[in-house]
Amino acid sequence: MHILQDIVIILLSAIVIIVISGKLKIPSVVGFLLTGLAIGPYTTGLIKNTHDIEILAEIGVVLMMFIIGIEFSIKKLNRIKKLIAVGGGGQVILTITAVTAISVLLEFSFATAIFFGFLVSLSSTAIVLKLLQERRQIDSPQGKIELGILLFQDLCVVPIVILIPILALRGDMDIYTVLTRVAIAFIAINVIFFTARKMMPYLLNVIVKTRLKEIFIIASLFLCLGMAFLTNSMGLSLALGAFIAGLIISESRYSHQVIADILPFKETFYSVFFISIGMLMDLSYVLQNIPMVLSLGLGIFLLKSLIIYVLVAALKYPIRVAVISAMGLAQVGEFSFILAKLGLQYELISNEIFQAFLSSSILTMIFTPFAFKLSPRAARRFEEGRMFRPLARLAAKEGVADSGEEKLLLENHVIIVGYGLNGKNLARVLKKRRIRYSIIELNPDTVTEAAERGENVVYGDATREGILTEAGIKTAKVITFAISDPLVIDRAVAIARDLNPTIYIIARTKYVSEIDRLYELGADMVFAEEYETSIEILARVMMSYGFSKESISREINELHKQRYAEIRNKREERKLTDRIHSVIHEEISIDSFTISRKCSAESKSIAELDIRAKTGATIISVVRDKEHFSNPAADLKLKEGDVIILMGTHEQVEQAVGYLS
Repeated sequence: MHILQDIVIILLSAIVIIVISGKLKIPSVVGFLLTGLAIGPYTTGLIKNTHDIEILAEIGVVLMMFIIGIEFSIKKLNRIKKLIAVGGGGQVILTITAVTAISVLLEFSFATAIFFGFLVSLSSTAIVLKLLQERRQIDSPQGKIELGILLFQDLCVVPIVILIPILALRGDMDIYTVLTRVAIAFIAINVIFFTARKMMPYLLNVIVKTRLKEIFIIASLFLCLGMAFLTNSMGLSLALGAFIAGLIISESRYSHQVIADILPFKETFYSVFFISIGMLMDLSYVLQNIPMVLSLGLGIFLLKSLIIYVLVAALKYPIRVAVISAMGLAQVGEFSFILAKLGLQYELISNEIFQAFLSSSILTMIFTPFAFKLSPRAARRFEEGRMFRPLARLAAKEGVADSGEEKLLLENHVIIVGYGLNGKNLARVLKKRRIRYSIIELNPDTVTEAAERGENVVYGDATREGILTEAGIKTAKVITFAISDPLVIDRAVAIARDLNPTIYIIARTKYVSEIDRLYELGADMVFAEEYETSIEILARVMMSYGFSKESISREINELHKQRYAEIRNKREERKLTDRIHSVIHEEISIDSFTISRKCSAESKSIAELDIRAKTGATIISVVRDKEHFSNPAADLKLKEGDVIILMGTHEQVEQAVGYLS
């Protein structure tokens, strides 16, 4: 009964604190940590025995690693392989090296110093990805950089877990014994992986053929927990087995269904994991050592920020991207807590050091949401040269990429901001039509590729006046933003309008909620992916019910007119146009309908249909092959393939189309 009581307390406390966290716009992960702190044995003591809770937390970690394994797709990651290898690899290696050197200078043993490097090198995947999603920055340059580094860190957890026993050599254990164990572990991992890779797809196929959802969910949990149990029984970690199981299932066609089934379990146990970590924090220790905890937390944050900034700048990204990426990844990760508990178990660290690390790490996590919010402002200060001038010089020099050709004098041209799929398609059409254009791109690899093809490309940030001027903003006719970073689009639209009051600005955004703001900032036309997708769905549904292209176009035009004209607040200048459209659509609406074999009008005369009496619409013409019957006679019988032209009000014509269908 004690564990049930503890779970009830955890769930009730979590609900209260998560609601408060939501009101304060603090990530739920931070709320879970605070929940654990509030109910743990070191504060209120609502939960005194944390052993049972730690078992549930361990299941949460297993499920988390299982999901990470499923989501680990080589094809998807191939596009950011440079960021993963150079950014992630560089960050982990440099952080471990720097922390090890500092720890050795502070007279810690070499093994403990390296272990500290392991702990500090990891960042919080859960917090960072959640904040990126909330701010809709996953597809932004800094979002891709942070994702690449986080993925490399997650992959490093496995070898780090294997290396910890080597660092913890005890008196009864020599280096050869440890290396032998590591070799056996490596062989065991490969045997398990390749055996399961052959068996799992067959097992999943058998389960799917039963068409019983309950069995599929149970089987998914069995594969996850069973593989974790197998690796653990061989002396390896539970998380490693779950990761291998997820990795194998990721190659299966059923991976998305497995994620959908496991996700609710994973989120529940995952929250328990963070709550259990909060319980470990000794509040009295923190209060007695506030200067040390604050200094350690600040030191970790600044050190990681500096290393990530240097790496991103070395990858030729501008100052803004480097600063935002650095501040986003400067916290300590959730896996570091797992490693810290292992270190405590292997006596690599003392309980006092564990408490110091735990307290300072939680501090960096709590500060992360505020760092995300402050990072754009800090980036601007860096760009303006008011902070750390030597660091600002590390970032790539922005300007025209060397294409080997003399720069063209551009006038009345198009500026394309973003040279992704949309940008490339637009450039191809403009080139075909002999319309001059320039490109602004932030990805250095893409810039190099475009320059080699002879494109007039400017490397840099579209929020910089100098970059827009270099692309010819003052003489351009149109500027189009084909990028997905809302922070950049907002500033760049405002700056572009300020530099050229007459330029036609076309912006792209993901969500309808962002349209209003972009129009207010000066955009002439905004396309929201969310809105345009709904329009396409509407068109497809109407087509499936036999509505004509003219009818579909009228509905779409009406929606566009209502949405975009309203947002731009130009009602006064469009009153006459709206009145004309109103007359056309409501009083003299004309549409066409094709008679099919399944149509009720087939083989009937116009008199028999009696459309005028039943709907109010009038058949004014019938087109049959090459014949055209104007004002057709009442006894004209309609045949398959005839196209009839209907006239009436908008409602009458639509009613007639429905009647004929």
